[in-house]
Amino acid sequence: MAHNPRDYEIRIWYSSEKGDECYIAEVVEWPTITAFGDTAEDAAREIQVALNLALLSARDAGIEPPAPARLAHA
Repeated sequence: MAHNPRDYEIRIWYSSEKGDECYIAEVVEWPTITAFGDTAEDAAREIQVALNLALLSARDAGIEPPAPARLAHA
């Protein structure tokens, strides 16, 4: 089943750790997919790119990606 990237839950937070000092975005259902940006909006854009690439890679490899949480509870 092809999943829509917009169905995944994304968590964005600011990391003030020395050396980080940026916004970090993570796909809740697939925590190995992360991205960062200078603003929350940048991180949100970057995580969508990363998630799209991960979904395409999973499809091409014949791997079923984690289901979006909101679809699992529907």
